[in-house]
Amino acid sequence: STQSTVSSGINAEYGVLSGKMVENGTNRNELEQSYTFIIQTGSRLPSKDSTKKWDDGTMILTINPGSETTQSKNLRIHSHFPCDTEGAVTMDFWLPAKVGPPKLLKVDLESNKTEIKKDALYVREITVLYDKEPYRFPIKNFVYPHNPLFGNPAESEKGCPPHFLVREGAGTLKHQETEDFIIKAREEDLKMIQTMVRWNKSDENPSPGLYPGFLGVMEYDKLPRFLKFRQAKLDAFMELRSQGMKEVKSNVIQNLFGKLCGTYKVDRFKSFEEYATYLKEKSDDMGWAKEGVLEALKVTQIYRNDEELGRQMLCGSNPLYIRKVVKSEDTWWSRGTVPEHALEGKSVTGALEEGRLYEVTSSHLNGVPHGGAFSKKLTGTSQSWYVVLSDCLLYLRDDEELVPVLIRIENKNDGDPETFWAPPEPENKNLESPEHLAWLYAKMWFRCADVNLYSLCTHFARAHATNEIFAVAAYRNLPNAHPVFRLLQPHIQGIIPVNVQARSVLVNPGQNAFSLFLSSGDNLFKVFDNFYREFDYYDIVLPHDFKKRGVEDLPGYLCRDDMMVYWESVIEYVGEMLDLSYPTDEDVAADTELQNMLADVVDNGFHGEMNGAGFPKEISTKAKLTEYLTAIIVNISVFHTAVNFQTFTTMTFPPNVPTCISKPPLKKEEEVTMEYILSSLPVREIAFIAMNISYNLGQYSPIERFFLGSAPDDRLGILGENMAVSADQEACIRRLEDKMRAFKSKIDERNVGKFIKYDVLSPINTPLTTQT
Repeated sequence: STQSTVSSGINAEYGVLSGKMVENGTNRNELEQSYTFIIQTGSRLPSKDSTKKWDDGTMILTINPGSETTQSKNLRIHSHFPCDTEGAVTMDFWLPAKVGPPKLLKVDLESNKTEIKKDALYVREITVLYDKEPYRFPIKNFVYPHNPLFGNPAESEKGCPPHFLVREGAGTLKHQETEDFIIKAREEDLKMIQTMVRWNKSDENPSPGLYPGFLGVMEYDKLPRFLKFRQAKLDAFMELRSQGMKEVKSNVIQNLFGKLCGTYKVDRFKSFEEYATYLKEKSDDMGWAKEGVLEALKVTQIYRNDEELGRQMLCGSNPLYIRKVVKSEDTWWSRGTVPEHALEGKSVTGALEEGRLYEVTSSHLNGVPHGGAFSKKLTGTSQSWYVVLSDCLLYLRDDEELVPVLIRIENKNDGDPETFWAPPEPENKNLESPEHLAWLYAKMWFRCADVNLYSLCTHFARAHATNEIFAVAAYRNLPNAHPVFRLLQPHIQGIIPVNVQARSVLVNPGQNAFSLFLSSGDNLFKVFDNFYREFDYYDIVLPHDFKKRGVEDLPGYLCRDDMMVYWESVIEYVGEMLDLSYPTDEDVAADTELQNMLADVVDNGFHGEMNGAGFPKEISTKAKLTEYLTAIIVNISVFHTAVNFQTFTTMTFPPNVPTCISKPPLKKEEEVTMEYILSSLPVREIAFIAMNISYNLGQYSPIERFFLGSAPDDRLGILGENMAVSADQEACIRRLEDKMRAFKSKIDERNVGKFIKYDVLSPINTPLTTQT
């Protein structure tokens, strides 16, 4: 970082280090004490390509503001602060000895009188060296320079707080504070943020169905500045989006032109191989990363294998729906017939008794009408995209491979009876035989239902909408000085802005991006309603969830294994951090700010008919608080990573995962032909949209921080992004990093020789927050 010691522009009353050392015959050190300020600014990572400096005004610092005995006078700093890339300015002051240790710091900006157009400055942290000890004040926020003619504003300006009041070090609990000026500053800080971060009003709800609370801002540009992405992230997002939109618009124009000229025809693929060729060609045109494309192309080689479907149920993008079958009565699959050859000669009863049967069902699609409303605009031809219930029974073989053995298909919207489909005899090796085609066709219907549930329930509802609740409640109830806020800050900082973008693009009730490629996209809020009627707090408490679904010991479930490593590591880390701030359980119960956050999550987050979704409205023990915060951190970071960053691998090849099917399901095995399958799958325009959206969503932010840094991959780790900055807190972080380093080595060893690797949850691939 850039550091400079500047001796000009400092309040003359205090002088500088180079000033007179003897005053009235007394050694100056007996009257004054030196203070060194290291001011870290800049919203991007260090880069030689951008050296822009902020010079729109003056920074004003005050130590212990509001104290009747220890407040310093205003320290005015005229300097060129690093603006784009991270850097630092170092200043030295002499202050009266009575000021003493810096406990609270006020940070303000005053604009130059001649400046009309000004920009906010991102302040990362200010460290004050006093009496040979560092006092760290974490900020990680934008401040806007106010006009000196009108004084310091009492309200936010340009989406920024008027100033910062920052508590030193580890943060504190309110009931542990004893000095009025610190308590008042804490209350002022929280009150200001509450005016800028509010829950949505009832008339802003996007749907009459169940949908959780969210930030009451519908447009990204209207977000408070500190909730917006740093510019580097926004630039990358807009570039990716514009590339895809150009292609979509080009397809629409070509179709319109073809209609006018009489040359239009539906652009369907003539074989599965054409889909793979199109993926390769389009990835070259779009400049998509080769490593991800190669992984997706591997899937095109093995997607017809039943073992690959089983692998994707455990290690794909939607690995949280599978559960063990524990009974045979009154089940959907008991109405079908599972052939014994699919169970290695066992009976269904025998397989059930041995605990070898698992299922994935699609009940969250109940009551969701068919889609395709935008198909004519996109493809030139009006299509119905069928929303069909499809469930799959899977069997764990003796070799510990999980394979599908029965699939149910029910077109309930059109009143058709359910049909059941089973795998062909093992002796039948002809993939073009009617039996193999019928089984492939059934698997496509199941995967279509599964990807709709993945996109709307697993990914958006649980990994986005749910996590926004925790962020809004934390900002509204925990001041900057609160140790839990400082613990959560690196994890909650991205979820609000990405969700605001999603509300205007992905889930906009008027026209949402999901409706451009998903069969259920036209009616996504019905899917959300179904999901939230069953969602519960213990769904995000991973040990409870895996036990409830009966999959604690299911072999090959690498997603579960890796997520549990994070759970155990993070819960230990959170426990250690809480021990530093909460000496006893009584301190948890007495923490009114924390209790207000818990109630806010229930009352305004999981509100209405959700009845709090089982989330605790109050917590009185450190053990329960540790579990609660671990669940939040893991759901925002680890869970989102597991379900988000593999979408391109599985969703780019429609024969593996068709996002929509445009012909109704057949009822008999002998009716299935290759021609009918190809005529049902997404046409070229829709295939591209699915590819493009899955690629964009799977890209890391250029300012991403990970659980473990990696110099070869140019990725930074958790240390340095935290507001938990005391020596003891950073020791906790380093211990977590040590665990992550060992975990990465284990994943690297596990992937040696694997045709398709599973490293999505490697610590160097797992961001701390949700930004995509």
